[in-house]
Amino acid sequence: MIGAYLAFAVLVGQVPASDPMVLVTQLGSARYAQREAAAAALERLGRTALPALQTARDVKDPEIRARASSLITKIEGALLTKPTMVALDFHDQPIAEVVRSFSDQAGIKMAIYPEQPPALQQKRITLQESAPLPFWKALDRLCDAGQLQYNFGMHGMPNAREPVFPLFSGAGRPAGPMSDHGPFRVNLVGLHYQRHVQFFPTGQPLPSNRVGLPPNPVDPKRPGYTVNEEFYAQIQVAAEPRLSVSQNGPLKLVEAIDERGQSLLIPENNAQTLQRQSAYFGLTAGPNLHLQAPLRRPEQPGQEIKRLRGVLPVVVATRKGNPLVVPLSGSSGKSFRNDEATVEVQEIRVNPNTNQTNIQIAVRTNRTSGGEADLLAALPTAMGRRSETSQQQLEVVDGQGKLIPWYLTNDAEGSRMTLTLTPQEQGAATEIRYYAMVRAVTDVNFEFTDVPLP
Repeated sequence: MIGAYLAFAVLVGQVPASDPMVLVTQLGSARYAQREAAAAALERLGRTALPALQTARDVKDPEIRARASSLITKIEGALLTKPTMVALDFHDQPIAEVVRSFSDQAGIKMAIYPEQPPALQQKRITLQESAPLPFWKALDRLCDAGQLQYNFGMHGMPNAREPVFPLFSGAGRPAGPMSDHGPFRVNLVGLHYQRHVQFFPTGQPLPSNRVGLPPNPVDPKRPGYTVNEEFYAQIQVAAEPRLSVSQNGPLKLVEAIDERGQSLLIPENNAQTLQRQSAYFGLTAGPNLHLQAPLRRPEQPGQEIKRLRGVLPVVVATRKGNPLVVPLSGSSGKSFRNDEATVEVQEIRVNPNTNQTNIQIAVRTNRTSGGEADLLAALPTAMGRRSETSQQQLEVVDGQGKLIPWYLTNDAEGSRMTLTLTPQEQGAATEIRYYAMVRAVTDVNFEFTDVPLP
């Protein structure tokens, strides 16, 4: 009835055709062209369309449900691959207030370590830009102005309630060849070159190098000698701390030339890089990947790499809000559900001797098709399916809301897993929080110029 009224209102001009609720009703139109036009218009509206699309996931019309679910996935995924914009408009303000405002805008808890050093208590900074900056550039400006530094490899440092992206007092933020793309920063960590000549056989075949270089050649000038050569770039891909990232295919170099115009690419590069995933949430490492990209060293190389370009396919993910809360008191044998998932608490065992608690649960997703489920099914092999770990999706907290460290003590069998709690200063566990994830598939492009050769 509401849908018919809205459609009529559009026809008579009472409701703009860009109204998300109107467009949602048109997803169920009998005309294919109108359904497609409504879907395209909702996708263009982006974040503005999400509330209307969320309400449409449970309507009776299966066409509207399927299209709404698919559009939610597309829009949320598109938002994931855009940088967070941070406004810098601070004049002579305490640095702690500036960090707090930056943290709120970035959507991630940030803090300075060591906590409350006397020198920072009274420090004030001015940091102003005429327009908001992408996260990584804004973070650089903050560190320069406040003489702070950060470390891509640092773990999320837990405080009483949530993990923290740490900033450290002292000049010297990370510097070197960097390339920003959307919410990603790609660092050229280093170039490695090593050449080894084997005069006598060792009785064991030389291992192939780690980065997929061609087989070690025999030196034509000295028959019987074997030359072992390694040349590769060490690359780090860091996502904004609000995100987790995993590799979704091999890293590919598309251009690598020195100042003499010589190509440093390996012909038909089929190098296989180790698949890595990383996540910020819980007690896991920061959201970055460490990769090696194989290169070919010419017989007469130049002094620098004039240009190095490449692309890495990734899956990026983050938590959705409003987790499913599972109270643990008296919950053995009970199930708890929301629109995203069902969590069954199968058994809770407490070892009084070790003060450890084992919680056996089963987790099942409640959406089997459309939207996010279709995205997971389309991801190649298991790479994308592992874009988030149980550490990202599950939290265990005490009565004060403090996170309790835990780890898996069995290999997750299907939907079942056992969480072993290792409380330190926290109290007894009172609840589990299960977070659904938003995911997107994208390519991270990078480019470095004028890099000295080893």
